[in-house]
Amino acid sequence: IYFITKELFDEKKAFWAGAIFITLPSVSISSMIISTDVVFLFFWALTLFFFIKAIKTNRDFYWILTGFSGGFGLLSKYTMIIFPISAFVYLFFSKRYKKHLKNPKLYMSMLLAALTYLPNLIWNYRHQFVSFMHTKEISEIDRELFHFDKMLEFLGSQFGVFGPIFFAVLLFLIFKPYLKEERFRLLYSFTYIFLAIITFQSFLSRAFANWAAPTYVAASILVAAYLIEKNRYFLLKLGIIINIILAILLYHYHYIAKTLNIELTSKTDPYKRVLGWSQLANKVSKVLNRYKSAKLLTDNRTVMAELIYYIKPHPFDAGFWNPKRELKNHYELMIDLNRFKGEDFIYVTKRASIKDMKRYFKKIKRIKKIEIKLYKDFSRVYYIYFLKDFKGY
Repeated sequence: IYFITKELFDEKKAFWAGAIFITLPSVSISSMIISTDVVFLFFWALTLFFFIKAIKTNRDFYWILTGFSGGFGLLSKYTMIIFPISAFVYLFFSKRYKKHLKNPKLYMSMLLAALTYLPNLIWNYRHQFVSFMHTKEISEIDRELFHFDKMLEFLGSQFGVFGPIFFAVLLFLIFKPYLKEERFRLLYSFTYIFLAIITFQSFLSRAFANWAAPTYVAASILVAAYLIEKNRYFLLKLGIIINIILAILLYHYHYIAKTLNIELTSKTDPYKRVLGWSQLANKVSKVLNRYKSAKLLTDNRTVMAELIYYIKPHPFDAGFWNPKRELKNHYELMIDLNRFKGEDFIYVTKRASIKDMKRYFKKIKRIKKIEIKLYKDFSRVYYIYFLKDFKGY
């Protein structure tokens, strides 16, 4: 981001653009978790840098790097496909660089990106396009459409992703566009097109707050450049200070709530998704220790991942219940339970009744119900069963 900004403007704006990005609340959160966004953002920014160098110099070297970097971006996350859309929109409206729409090097670069991504596409073809099915599942695009409330919720969440000051400035710039200059035209293309597409996705079905993350690569530069050119250093520094305060609050969220005697709920705790799993794993571990010959079995990919991570030693030989033989996630793809005929299982599920599973096992016995109360309005509730002698699907 520093080098992109330096290429477009100067070293002062480059410093402040980097300062904005590195203090974003979303970057603070990303620094604490393992996420595909980290890799994706790197290749998005790298590809944008090489693309700018390529259109300015028209050197083969930069077009080749743009292609390979774009391909690695696609391997990181499929929404990298929005990059060429932004590039084509920018080139179409650019007076100076529109000539590249007829430049064979641009299409050679796209071909290199496609070839870099090709092994993944071949793998998906051989495995019923499981990655695409998973993407479809989490986007919920096949369910009830059109949710104005979810779109507003998504846009509201962006004040937390980019920071309240900087996102407000970004929204202001929509209505006061600076499209006369080539560099601002480029930043608009790589900011608002991505944001608009994900916002539309949130209106159609849903979109998580982090899905628009690449928006803020160019947006950090755009906001920094605008505020500096307008001599709004107070606003610039205030935005960064607020973001740093938000980062500290997020990092010490539970400690601050406890100190202030604030009772958190499922709606006020951003860490809800990652809480309670170690306690569940501890209780499941005790059951597995009693049934030494039984393997772990689940029917939910989140539960499977959490239990494999928290149970020690890690039960990498766990089974995944999939009688319909669907392929929608990693476990359904990799685990064929028919390989475990005759085996016993400890089944962890949200289902209070599993009468439909009787025909698959010689004996079924409910061991216990586990309830892990996280808040007054939310608990993780699971049932544990002993399943004897699997007969096969």
